This record gives sequence, C-alpha cells and structure tokens, in this order.
Amino acid sequence: MALFIQKPIFWNTSNYVVPSGVVATSGYPKDKGYGHEEWNNSPQMLLVRGGLRYRVFHTEGLGSAPLDDNAGQTFIFMTASHDGVQQLVGVAGNAAGLSLDHYREQRDQIVEDLSLHKLWADAWAVANVQKQYQNDQKQFMRDWKRDLHWIPNWICPDDFYWWLDEPVTLDPRTITGKARLLGMFGSYTELNTATAARMLDAVPANQRGEKWKRLSDAMQCAPTEPLATDDKFDGSEPVTSVLTRVNARRGQGQFREDLIRLWGGACSVTGLECREVLRASHVKPWAVSTHKQRLDSNNGLLLSANLDALFDKGLITFDDAGRMQMSPRLGAKHRAALDLPRSLRFVSKELAPYLKFHREKVFQG
Repeated sequence: MALFIQKPIFWNTSNYVVPSGVVATSGYPKDKGYGHEEWNNSPQMLLVRGGLRYRVFHTEGLGSAPLDDNAGQTFIFMTASHDGVQQLVGVAGNAAGLSLDHYREQRDQIVEDLSLHKLWADAWAVANVQKQYQNDQKQFMRDWKRDLHWIPNWICPDDFYWWLDEPVTLDPRTITGKARLLGMFGSYTELNTATAARMLDAVPANQRGEKWKRLSDAMQCAPTEPLATDDKFDGSEPVTSVLTRVNARRGQGQFREDLIRLWGGACSVTGLECREVLRASHVKPWAVSTHKQRLDSNNGLLLSANLDALFDKGLITFDDAGRMQMSPRLGAKHRAALDLPRSLRFVSKELAPYLKFHREKVFQG
C-alpha cells in the first residue's frame, strides 16, 4: 500500500547541488558541518540502469517505518525549516528506502556506479566543515569513507522525482491543522492521502508543471492494499528491478505514464480525462506475460475504474476493430446502467494480438 511521509531535511542555499555552508543546530549537520541531503538535486545523483533513469537521494533515517512493505509505493515530501519558515523543497514518488542493513551492498554499488566518493571535495570546501574538523582533513576523510554509503538511502524513478526550482513556503495549519510541521531531521510524520494531497496542492499554480501532474496522478491512484508476497523487497535483487516490476504489475509508474501518452490522457473507450479514476490495465494478464510484455504499453488500455474492473474479470473484451463484446453474465439491466457496449477509440496493429489473447483466454464468453 502507499506510504506518504513528511520528512524534514537540512536547509541548503545552493539549491541542493552542493553543500552550502549553512550552520545547523542539531543532528549530523551540526556535528559534521554538512548534510548528505545537500546533493539531492545534483546531476550526479542520476542513476541509469537498463535504459531507465532513477534518482537516488538522502534523508536521515525513518526508524521503524515499514519501508520494505511499501517499496516502490512511498511518497516523500522533503521539507526544510529556516529563518522562521517551513518550506517544501522536494518530492519523491514511487520510492524505495535503502536504509536498512540488508541494502548495504546495494548502497555500496550505487556509490561506485555514480562515483559518489568524489563528492568529498564539495564538503571539504565548506569553511564550517573545516571548522568542525579543526582543519584535520585526514579525520574528515576517515569519517567520509565510513559514512559515504548512506548518501543513496532512497531511490525512485526519475520521472517521479521533483526538486522545486523555488521552495514553497507552507502554511502548516491549512495542511495538518497544527501550528508547525515536524522539524527534527531524525523523525518523520506519516500522512494520510488527503493530507498528502494538501501538501502537494500547496504548490502555486504557476509552479505546477508536468512533474506536479505526474505526482498528483500517482498519489490519487496509489494502491491501498499491501504488496504481494513475491513483490516484497528484501535486498536480494537490484532495487531498480523491484521498482519496475512493482509499479508495472499494479499499472503504475512508467507503464501508466506510457499509456497516458498513448491514449492522450483519456479513457481508451469513453474519452474521460479524469486521471483520478483512470486505471492502467494489462490486456494480456501480468501472470502470463513475458517480462517484455509486462512493460509494453501496447499491452495496455487506459480505462475508467468500472470498465477496468469489467475488463479484468473478463466480462467485456474487444474485437480487432475495437468493438466491445459483452459476457452473457452481464444482463440487459447492467448493460443499460453502464451505458454499454461502447467501442475502443482506436486499435493499433500492436494492440490487436494482445486483444486476441484476452478474447480467447480471459473473456467469459
């Protein structure tokens, strides 16, 4: 199921590309003079695997948060407190946490793949870091090497990672009803869907680009049930593979985005453009598809929730011309109430073989 989190991070005045020298009053940034999250917007944190793009980033730990149970379905709202205000600085969706011990090997591999060890010079260039270490660079390097693997303790698809060009000052009362949001780096606040939506809606209209729309859509259609047992993330396979599989299986992530582009953001049948009720449906079911077919947008329809349920259960299907066929299990009363049958808006040559499979193997005709 989806997990929504408000997570305080250290304030940075260089747009989180390099450490900026802000003096902290608590936590790791106070002790060391910098925070690992100060590279969260750096281009060096972009990871490319299998032709797909991911962002790695950092927050302080989340303690007992059920990260494994929500791998690929976690949304993190990163906020920073400074100068008497609290601001939203970044949002990550469909993310997986890597902070637990059994992900140490994966964190180390990401560090190597992205050459994150080279970032030490950014931190050492900060006067406050040298001050905290009393100009002892050797001690700094010992600590740096020891803690380096903590930098990439989150990962998400790049399409669902949004670092705001201009931080948004938040009004906590309109979001949570409280005078202040949590500000301690080592803690977090779990949000319900409505509160998370208010957090995202705090972004002014003139700043709501494609990333905002994509995150809003992902939140509204996020699953409410736990991950299947075989989707649970335990560190035994690459996290990038888990993210791809979990989201595609549930009609989320890149698979859904591809279908939205293919069908113009509207239901494949009705033309309804309300993303909140549109579902990304596999035509040839996930369980019997190859890996390639599971990610193939031609093996998908973008359907309103009621049509998605009917299609998934095999109560409706479509012929090669896109005309809807209806199971005898749907009586005349049901058909009238649903205003069916209706045809697909178009059928591509790539979609046709998948529809044939659905008619022959799934449809209750």
